[in-house]
Amino acid sequence: MKIQVIGLGNVGKSLLGLLLEEEKKLKAKGLDLRIVSISDSKGTAVNENGLELSEVLRYKELGWHNCNYYSKGYSAIDAIKNINSDLVVELTPSTIDGEPGLSHIKEAFVHKKHVVTANKGPLVVAFKQLKNMALENNVYFLYEATVAAHVPIFCLLSSCFITDEILKVEGIFNATTNFIICEMERGFSFQEALDKAIKAGWAETNYADDVDGIDAARKVVILANTIYDRDFKLNDVKIEGIRNVDPLIMEAKKQGKRVKLLCEIIKEHDNIILQVSPKMISQDNPFSTVNYGDMSVKFYFKNSQEIFVSAKFVSPRQTAQAVLNDIVTVALNKKCTG
Repeated sequence: MKIQVIGLGNVGKSLLGLLLEEEKKLKAKGLDLRIVSISDSKGTAVNENGLELSEVLRYKELGWHNCNYYSKGYSAIDAIKNINSDLVVELTPSTIDGEPGLSHIKEAFVHKKHVVTANKGPLVVAFKQLKNMALENNVYFLYEATVAAHVPIFCLLSSCFITDEILKVEGIFNATTNFIICEMERGFSFQEALDKAIKAGWAETNYADDVDGIDAARKVVILANTIYDRDFKLNDVKIEGIRNVDPLIMEAKKQGKRVKLLCEIIKEHDNIILQVSPKMISQDNPFSTVNYGDMSVKFYFKNSQEIFVSAKFVSPRQTAQAVLNDIVTVALNKKCTG
């Protein structure tokens, strides 16, 4: 299967590393995954017979200096249009308007290419449109890594609970805020905890989307739209961040409780409530065990009752693993269907 990768940040580089490490295992499954192009913000590296990934990673670190198969100014859109491939992996950063990822995904569908993405932006802006385009062009559109990195969510729902009804979802979907709150529970101020999160690599220097609950809300939108086949947008989510969480943490300590930034999707008849806010929880609540950069989800099913899943998050490698799982899913299904 010929694959194009767009975006070569931390997740993209981790994905290439995983493909190198797991090459023998993938070939043992009968999978021949060839990366034929890799686009970053400045250009595209191309080899339609398959790029040598270790070489690509070395040239990327050198700013593509003396790389004869890297074309500066050759855009990702042009690469999708002109290069023969089966699958586009879209890994550019999430943005408010969904671009440039939104255009990349649409272009891939127009050319009947499958898409795997970790980019939340396009799904928040145009979820229904993208799902419909994928159906119209008979291609796969997988996005496991968009919500809580490698926590198994969409794969779990699509394989284990197809006939059950989801009444409610709770989750800790943002590692940065979880880290900050844990540090504040230890006695650090919000600013001190934030500084520690930045220094430890959990928070970006542009941290507003995390601490204001926007990143978590994007994930709520994607999950709710997937579960209920709706077209919610970011402004459909009631959002409260953690900038003023200190009084709640102090009160929780008095009561012997914890505080978590909880994401909630609540179904009340035909009405669906979406919200993100810091909440006090008891020590026996399973979310109280989810600390620092870890994330989790809890589903409330009509028949299966409560299912809780938690996963440790250490680095972008876990996000890349979720992306790789989606790539393999497409490859295996494509192999089965011819």
